[in-house]
Amino acid sequence: MSRTLYIGDIHGCADELERIVDAFGFVKGKDTLYQTGDIINKGPDMIRAMKFIQDNGILTVRGNHEEHLIRMMEVPQTEWTEKQRGRFARLSLEEWTWIRNIVKDWPLWRDTPHALLVHAGLEPGKSKLEDMDPKVLLSVRLWNDIPWFEQVKWHKTVVFGHWAKKGFVNIPGFIGLDSGCVYGKKLTAWCPEEDKFYEIPAAREYSPVKDKTKVALEAPCKVPGDKLPYSQRPKSFEDIKACIKSGDIALADSSEEAEKIRKASPSIAAEWAGY
Repeated sequence: MSRTLYIGDIHGCADELERIVDAFGFVKGKDTLYQTGDIINKGPDMIRAMKFIQDNGILTVRGNHEEHLIRMMEVPQTEWTEKQRGRFARLSLEEWTWIRNIVKDWPLWRDTPHALLVHAGLEPGKSKLEDMDPKVLLSVRLWNDIPWFEQVKWHKTVVFGHWAKKGFVNIPGFIGLDSGCVYGKKLTAWCPEEDKFYEIPAAREYSPVKDKTKVALEAPCKVPGDKLPYSQRPKSFEDIKACIKSGDIALADSSEEAEKIRKASPSIAAEWAGY
């Protein structure tokens, strides 16, 4: 009998990825492997993880980290922020280009036989995937301060990742597989045919946990950021709000859809402005 395995967020944890596939007893050409996205950044061996994905035909979806890479490489290097330059320093430009050329073809979701696979989640209030904002599919956690999956009904199980702080989720209709491997916790995967979860403990903490929640309704906005002298840069979202009120900076996107996302999930809005 052929089997299926859905694997959580990797973030460069190639050892744990190889170990969980081995623990599953993967038979190439017979079994099918899926993955929730975010193969890159934070962890120790992005290139090896990417090659393992390629070599074993793992079907993944694009995560927010892959999307940020694609967008970064569309911008001239002279316009990269300090954060972006620091992230790019981990690999050569040739290696980043190789990764970008692969992940740019990854879909935002996969409607698989057993489940809908998406990186972060679904947009509450919408019934068609095509109508959902890609930023929400890639980054949603809370929507109006409530977990998105408590506000969505779908016709089949939804498998997602992205929410390491929340950790493993297993409730009727929803399975969250980001159990924080890169933060020293574990890598989790699900086999529907066996109705079984596989777990591999992280060898160590590869990256510290950071709370990046943004709470300003006005974020994100067009901010000169690190092109200004350090003393003049906005230091907080309160600074940004004040600059918006004074007219010194403007919202990055003032559309009705962007305003809805800012109110329902400020952290999504802030993430996609580069904060």
